[in-house]
Amino acid sequence: MAEDIYREVDEELKAERMRAVARRYAGVAVAAVVVVVAGAGLWSWQLARHKAQDQVATGTYLAALRQTDHLPDQVGGATVPLTGKALSGLDSLQALVASGDRGVATLARMQEAAVQAARGDAKAALAAWNAVQDDPAADPALRHIATLLWCQHQLDTGDIPTLRSRLSLLSGQGGAWNGLAQEALAVLDVREGHADEARKKLSALVDSAETPAGVRNRAQGMMQALDPSAG
Repeated sequence: MAEDIYREVDEELKAERMRAVARRYAGVAVAAVVVVVAGAGLWSWQLARHKAQDQVATGTYLAALRQTDHLPDQVGGATVPLTGKALSGLDSLQALVASGDRGVATLARMQEAAVQAARGDAKAALAAWNAVQDDPAADPALRHIATLLWCQHQLDTGDIPTLRSRLSLLSGQGGAWNGLAQEALAVLDVREGHADEARKKLSALVDSAETPAGVRNRAQGMMQALDPSAG
């Protein structure tokens, strides 16, 4: 009887540690993707394609980017109200989304999602990313980024089968987002209590030459956190 109680307590402690690992690394993964998307290369290339088509829309978008570049810090999980230039920039982005200019509208929706996420309005951010990933006319690269961000921001609370289904579209050797998708899938494994499956994915990330350095470092950290002998 006593042994059964000790075993149940031990299993519960392990499960709680795994849940803590999932919460911790879900946040790290989200930050990593935001940093990746913040790079201007892809968006600048997209703008160059559409600049000749609509100078006014492009100028409005670039101005909105500058206006929403620095947002107030989120405090206590509450949504931060926007004022002044930041609010004007968000209004401009939303107007571009509704403008019908397909190329700039998609970029505007991506930036709108980034702004909403930064200010703590997860519902609005998820809706914007979902709109991009569901738009068959949007550039595939932007659709993939939107899919990844949509998943990353729900790793600790979202419907697991739906998240796995969408992440599976981004996984696969040679894919641009395979490392981050596999990392996210490992976090879902931890969330469900499948430590062995998580370790397999993380080990593969550590051993693959294609894995970005940041993802590899986080994978090593997760493996250490999941080690039953740790702590």
